[in-house]
Amino acid sequence: MPLQALLIVIMSIIVSDLTYRHPNQQILFSHLNFSAENRNKISIVGNNGIGKSTFLKLIAGKLQVTEGTVISSAKPYYVPQHTGLLNQSIAEVLGVNKKLKALSAILNGSVSPEDYEILNDDWDIETRCQTACSYWNLPLKSLEQPIDSLSGGEKTKVFLAGILIHSPEIILLDEPSNHLDQTGRELLYEFVRQSKATI
Repeated sequence: MPLQALLIVIMSIIVSDLTYRHPNQQILFSHLNFSAENRNKISIVGNNGIGKSTFLKLIAGKLQVTEGTVISSAKPYYVPQHTGLLNQSIAEVLGVNKKLKALSAILNGSVSPEDYEILNDDWDIETRCQTACSYWNLPLKSLEQPIDSLSGGEKTKVFLAGILIHSPEIILLDEPSNHLDQTGRELLYEFVRQSKATI
């Protein structure tokens, strides 16, 4: 077995000699090395502006690495610190909009192979979405409502609900407790304690 494949059996994330340069060419950090073993829970601590969020975005593949490599054993699920204006429905943010539309079409009589291919036998997708939102105490009228109609804490809960929907092996949380109330924080802390994912 190649060394890289062997390492990824033990590790969830391997970052080697990572450098990130802002679009204005200013270097944020350079020659950074980091690894996370499977199922470990790791906190990254540092002053504002030091590059914590950027580092997570590089691991998540949301930003392009300037130099070095980032290897992960599975696609990371990223919960951003700032949700901002997204101009998307909740279903789009959760990455389930196409499946929900395909399911609706099939239940309304569609026999299109494309709908079945999109759904990919994920017949309980709607139920999983409802269960995930309920877990995070997120009352929703519809998954089609704009996410920008929600408060900051509710937006964070939408991203957290995505964890339960997709069951990722690697979860990247960028200050997820910032906009949560006490009940939401307690739920988050308990989830982190119980989770078998690398966080």
